[in-house]
Amino acid sequence: MNRITAVFQSESVTIERFDHPRHYVHCDHDLEATRDVAVTFVERGRFSIHEGKEFWHFQHRDVLVSVPGKFRHYRHFEECPDDVCLSISFAPDVVEDGLGRAPSPQTDPRIAACLATDFARFLIGVALSSSDPLVIEEKAFHCILALSVDSWDRPRDNTANLAHAQQIRRAIEKMTANPAEACSLSSLARETGMSAFHFARIFSALVGLSPHQYLLQLRIRRAAAMLREGASVMQAAVGSGFENVAHFSRTFQRRMGMSPSRYPSGR
Repeated sequence: MNRITAVFQSESVTIERFDHPRHYVHCDHDLEATRDVAVTFVERGRFSIHEGKEFWHFQHRDVLVSVPGKFRHYRHFEECPDDVCLSISFAPDVVEDGLGRAPSPQTDPRIAACLATDFARFLIGVALSSSDPLVIEEKAFHCILALSVDSWDRPRDNTANLAHAQQIRRAIEKMTANPAEACSLSSLARETGMSAFHFARIFSALVGLSPHQYLLQLRIRRAAAMLREGASVMQAAVGSGFENVAHFSRTFQRRMGMSPSRYPSGR
């Protein structure tokens, strides 16, 4: 049997831990339909999933990504499985802010363990230990990157390591706290005690995006939220850190699949 423990719940994000009671014989269901956009970290154990004619094996540190409408068979290798997973599910508007309205380009449900997946799990752990709902939601939002064009399974610089996780986390917190604030690569690097080149390389390896790409995604997310609340295109552009409205409109169109003047109605 599966055991589900609620870890965190808000209007935007649900975090749950999945495991199995000890010594209980587990029976896998024949077929399950996915309902939410979710990013699931495998914290322990192993299992496999089958979708149609494809199958993937999962083990410790891998990430399982889910989008609605998929039909899966989950298979375990032991009579009494010991796998443990931390799953983050997102409300539709959060996904839209992060990825736009286009279908996710992430097709395979498995992302193999890498620096970016380990760093994302590290961020979630730090956020949960803080018990601060805003911090938890922001770090959960970071995990939507798993489904983005620049997903975590792209080749990364393997010379980096998690030793710099604290410095990069502080840089992320600075950008997240006020994405509209003008900040340069040099200023972010200086605050972490790294050279600009070293900071950019480590950031990209751990996060999966360059500092500029990450900040741009935060700004588009802020702009989308402002537009939903009734802000004008000019207000959303300035309020999210864009100095040029034309540049903002082009960037928004590219990321969200529609112009800011049509968002969020889509008409």
